Amino acid sequence: MEIQTRENQFQTISLSHKEAPISVRELLTFDENQTKAFLLYLKDLLDIQEAFLLSTCNRTEVYYFNSTDSTLVVKAIAAFKGIQATQIQKYFTILTESSDSIRHLFRVGIGLESQVLGDFQIINQVKNAYQWCADTQMAGPFLHKLLHTLFFANKKIVQETNFRSGSASVSYATKELVEELLLTDKNQSITIIGLGEIGLATARNLGENNFTNVTICNRTEAKVSPLIGEFGFQFKPLDEWAKTIKQSKLVISAISGEIVKIRKEDIENKQLFGFQYLIDLGLPRSIDTDVETVDGVVLYNLDQIQTRVNAALNLRMESIPYVEEILESAQIEFIEWTKEMQVFPVIHQIKNALEQIRQEEMSRFLKKANAQQALWADELTKNLMQRIMKNHVVELKAACKRGEADQLVDVLNQIFRIELAVES
Repeated sequence: MEIQTRENQFQTISLSHKEAPISVRELLTFDENQTKAFLLYLKDLLDIQEAFLLSTCNRTEVYYFNSTDSTLVVKAIAAFKGIQATQIQKYFTILTESSDSIRHLFRVGIGLESQVLGDFQIINQVKNAYQWCADTQMAGPFLHKLLHTLFFANKKIVQETNFRSGSASVSYATKELVEELLLTDKNQSITIIGLGEIGLATARNLGENNFTNVTICNRTEAKVSPLIGEFGFQFKPLDEWAKTIKQSKLVISAISGEIVKIRKEDIENKQLFGFQYLIDLGLPRSIDTDVETVDGVVLYNLDQIQTRVNAALNLRMESIPYVEEILESAQIEFIEWTKEMQVFPVIHQIKNALEQIRQEEMSRFLKKANAQQALWADELTKNLMQRIMKNHVVELKAACKRGEADQLVDVLNQIFRIELAVES
């Protein structure tokens, strides 16, 4: 009997906002159905049994457990998307060492590699990608353990550091301010003027946090349509902004003051009782400061929002050393597990070899034993086998941590080969 160990190679191909422009990234985005289809495509094309695809607006990454040449995985993405591999190859970073791939996934999942440091959304995107991976049976023991290790590390980071404290983006800080101003009533009317990058991000943050009574004033309805379908928002043409804000409890202007300028006279005849809140995210500013002379009107500007962002970023940056310590500890723990995983087949084969010896001895004994003696002998030999196995398992795991598993496996090979040869 020859005892074999499993060769471990966990690799990554990564395309992100750091290397690729948005014109390239948008070619390589995957939704849920595409993700599942591509994972099965990888399995059929390259015989990859464990693979994980993470696709966000800022990155497309494939993590896989196999010795397949990484350039073939890049070519598989190109083929699946119907584009030339030469269009995208130069934008990919390839990690062929298991430890590098594990470290990269941990940093991505926690938000250390995000455009917004400590991004709240990325860990949920990883969880969704993991679920789709599991749905297609492309997550084996390695990926299951790896991703649960990441999720546990994330929980520890949230509980023990300030890395996820506050809002580190203008759009998210705006969402938090809206929550503070409107308290628990998320059904109050909100108007967003302009759907550029900040306006779109702010609208999406509000929608994802259950604000549904939102009207968006924009030049065209096409850009608003996905938000209407997903969150039930309403659309108004941009030239109706003045009429719309009179009926709104809270107004977010995310458009340049050269295009729209909200003045005192535009809100003096507001149609709502109580306070009205205005948030100016425009550059140049799109709301005159004298609006605050109107009774019940409160104005917040971009500088005030940015102050919140800067405070949050400072807290997060101060937490980075602690975050990296937690990730390093998680990686060490996981790598030790992978070393032990390599000897799982060895343990299984030892158990089979011992069971074979036990069965052979039992068959000889049963020829002379009565029923009661057979029961005693069966229980006794099983207990002996368990004690022997326990010693082997403990020694193998200890040898893994010392980096001496190969030598011990060789010894066990010799022992069991001799044992089985004698018995034959």
